[in-house]
Amino acid sequence: MTLVDRIALVGLPGSGKSTVAPLLAERLGWSCVDLDAEITAEEGRTPAAIIEAEGEDTFREMEVVALQDALGRRGPLVIACGGGLINWRLAGRLLTDRCVVVWLDAPDDVLVGRLGDASDRPLLNGSAATGIPRLRALRAGAHQTAHARVRSDASPPDVAERIATALGGAVTVDATERRYCVEVRPGAIDDLVMYVPGGATSVAVVADGAIPAATDRVVAALRSAGVSTSVIQVSGGETLKTWAAAGELLERLGSAGLQRNDCIVAIGGGTVGDVAGFAAATYLRGIAWVNVPSTLLAMVDSAIGGKTGVNLARGKNLAGAFWQPQAVVCDPDLLASQDDRSYRSALAEIIKYAMIAAPRLLPDLDSSLDGVMRRDREVLTRTIRQSCAIKARFVSFDERESGMRAVLNYGHTAGHALEAAAGLGTGLLHGEAVAAGMRVAGLLSVREVGCPPEDIAWQDAMISRCGLDTSLVFDPERVLGHMSADKKNVGGKLGWVLLEGRGAPRSGQHVPEQDVREALEAVRAR
Repeated sequence: MTLVDRIALVGLPGSGKSTVAPLLAERLGWSCVDLDAEITAEEGRTPAAIIEAEGEDTFREMEVVALQDALGRRGPLVIACGGGLINWRLAGRLLTDRCVVVWLDAPDDVLVGRLGDASDRPLLNGSAATGIPRLRALRAGAHQTAHARVRSDASPPDVAERIATALGGAVTVDATERRYCVEVRPGAIDDLVMYVPGGATSVAVVADGAIPAATDRVVAALRSAGVSTSVIQVSGGETLKTWAAAGELLERLGSAGLQRNDCIVAIGGGTVGDVAGFAAATYLRGIAWVNVPSTLLAMVDSAIGGKTGVNLARGKNLAGAFWQPQAVVCDPDLLASQDDRSYRSALAEIIKYAMIAAPRLLPDLDSSLDGVMRRDREVLTRTIRQSCAIKARFVSFDERESGMRAVLNYGHTAGHALEAAAGLGTGLLHGEAVAAGMRVAGLLSVREVGCPPEDIAWQDAMISRCGLDTSLVFDPERVLGHMSADKKNVGGKLGWVLLEGRGAPRSGQHVPEQDVREALEAVRAR
């Protein structure tokens, strides 16, 4: 499952978990479980009574059992957790692995005002005024592992609505270290502060200078929430993906004074995300980052999966690191101003998903493609979300591209070589090259592994509808030379991703060079 279907609310006493949870569940049409209420019903005693009589350890053990029972239930679920559960042994990892954890946070004076004399809260030792700051310090590290942080000093219905708007329909990526959310909705960038780690005292916004209006919105959202924010402006494009540019960015992060607990927000196309993510992976040996893609290609492809890096003289993306973001925030409204050529080129990646994934995961591309090309807000949001969900499934199964994830490279073996042969950033756009690469891979799929010709005919027709079937001028021998530098080349053999049919990709396929040459010639001749 790649859509959010478990939301766990955590927070200090008085933060509103038990009040917000049923409101959120009702808003989403999900079930709701309040762990304190479950334990009270099971034991015939309140949590306070259990803690007074048997101690906190006994109560937390009961709470873990209740949590495991809740997670075993069918259907989407909102869980109201006890205040200290996330700080308790295996419960914290269970929550962050199986749920999207939302930390409801409010200032101490608000919590104290809600709790009154705290006579029914044994863990506050009879005083909310002294107990709340003590618990905040004790639980700070655990709360900062939450996937999102929402201020809960607003009214409970407003808090529930904010969470539902952000996470209803969001996609999850289950990476090795932590799961994270990919939010896809118009207006999402105005609320991205909820994904900045709770312990961050400063944020550096690494922004493409070509999108000042979007950058201003991101900065305004952060500063209005009281987050200290600096802006590092860069120029997007393949010329950014160099050692020199990455080194300069690292120096500027140091000058901005970012510390280990701080965060980078990257806003721009794929190259900005690649380099900012690479800087995040290496600065102070790794700090948090939030990816805000501003192009269609970045939204459906490069922003998800944690592959960061730069190009080398020998080829594309040959140096980098896997460093997953805290979250990916896709706002389709940012695409209204993207130029038509680069926007259309990104459709090649969406067609790729339709070729490698089960048809049910992108079921309506035939009918929705025209709406996507018109940039219809509703159709575009749905298609981006479907594409993100497909990418997330492959990343979650194979984070470091050691097996299943490799099928995402369908069309990229020839595509990257065509890009390099044309001159990175100066000739073909990435999506244009991938479209041509899919034509090559499609011909080889029919010839080498018996893919039904009608499946490849469908692919090529979709490429034509997007206007990506233009004739290419290239030297097949030069393209073959660039393929030899591909990072997927092992022992002198290049493993291709080919299709046995739509939704049936096979990676690691070795193809005779003469067959590749003939496929390149055939695509060039069209």
